[in-house]
Amino acid sequence: MKKFRLLPMLLIIMMMTFLIAGCAGGGGTTKTTQEPATTTPKEEPGNKEAEPAPEEEPAIDLNGETIKIGVWYDNADPRLVTEEKSPAQELQIKLIEEAEAKYNCTIEFVKFGDYGKYVENFTTTSLSGTPFADIVLLELFWAFPQMVNKDFIQPVDDFLDLNDPKYISWMKNGGSYNGKQYGMTDASPSPYGFFYNKTLVQKLGLEDPYELQQKGEWTWDKFRDFAKKATKDTNGDGKTDVYGVAGGYGTMNFVTEQFVYTNNATVDKNENGETEFSLDSENAIEALQFVSDLYNKDKSIMQPVPEDAGKEFIAGKGVLYGGFSWELGGLLENMKNQELGYVFFPKGPKAEKHVTYTPFGNMFMVAKHSKNAEVAVKIYDEISLHDEGRKLSKQSWESAYPNKESLDTRAQMSESIEYISYYAIPDGGDLFKGVVKDITTGKISPATAVDKVKPQFEANIKKMLSDTK
Repeated sequence: MKKFRLLPMLLIIMMMTFLIAGCAGGGGTTKTTQEPATTTPKEEPGNKEAEPAPEEEPAIDLNGETIKIGVWYDNADPRLVTEEKSPAQELQIKLIEEAEAKYNCTIEFVKFGDYGKYVENFTTTSLSGTPFADIVLLELFWAFPQMVNKDFIQPVDDFLDLNDPKYISWMKNGGSYNGKQYGMTDASPSPYGFFYNKTLVQKLGLEDPYELQQKGEWTWDKFRDFAKKATKDTNGDGKTDVYGVAGGYGTMNFVTEQFVYTNNATVDKNENGETEFSLDSENAIEALQFVSDLYNKDKSIMQPVPEDAGKEFIAGKGVLYGGFSWELGGLLENMKNQELGYVFFPKGPKAEKHVTYTPFGNMFMVAKHSKNAEVAVKIYDEISLHDEGRKLSKQSWESAYPNKESLDTRAQMSESIEYISYYAIPDGGDLFKGVVKDITTGKISPATAVDKVKPQFEANIKKMLSDTK
């Protein structure tokens, strides 16, 4: 798992430019109807009482105090970027300067320890009553339930109008816990989907996954048929040299959890959304069986599953590759003679729509013991790019994605991304990894594999909940 602990860092480097964000909604036109002219009696002076002017919110004067925003990486402050600044950075600098003048304060971005020590540092300073920052960046699996139940962060519901459409669905869904809003962000994280080699698809005479997706036919049945047809012995030596699926980033672990969640199942939530082991649900077992069949019966997943599946995909040994959208640049660089596509994972039989899921999301949250909590939230909100950032992000996608189909999928994903929370459970990732190994190379039935880890999962959930009370 060491390899994958680096992923949140890669994601946040991309995300915290305030550029990699969701697609902004399109504008509309407003029609007005011209009423016929009418004559109205002239009002005499004093006949009508003057409308009271709306009361302005009193300005908050921080008298030169510093509002600190905590992160674990360098160059969070756009004012300190030495190379040519992007339009998003220039805009944020303007917003920071306006906020400093408005509130008579200094805004400081504080790097406090490396990623591995960040939570420990935040915990220590919070216990002392003086958290190292007023607003802190936290991984969601750090925040929920640990930071909430230990009373180190507080909700922002009373500080923000969450009905404002500038707040994206990812923020409101991923950043809420037990009915309260804690997380703040103006950017959705990198989604996970299937890259596919369009050149190979055409060469093999297969239906294009994007076209199937748009027709509502990108389902498990279609996917399974596609993967089997794509698995070929192309040189006649009796050995498969092209597979339907090369694997994915995170080997088969990330791929399998996508199939679980895209069948309306979870690892750690019951029907009421409460934390409870749920990998033994009917929907989850159905998903695990599907993965087992792809690997053991159809043999349409590359065998053995490579540690670096991206390398095999680049080499043309797989038609599909499960990966995060941030991998696009590297794939394009190494596949210059191939055309690429990008689609959602196929929709499971128990799902209603295409959704992409991620365990790696981070958001800014307000420290419970900040003496300027309310104004710190307002300042963070005012220096965030919101809709303008999403417009700039869309412009960057237009130049990065190789065709309109993959661009369309990326835009759809920005509005259809949800959070996988079981990584907050101690050893949750490793326990799930054991299940994946058992149902593939171990050839153990999904029900048996799940029963094998259920006691440990439940014990770790109980420990997590009791330790954070």
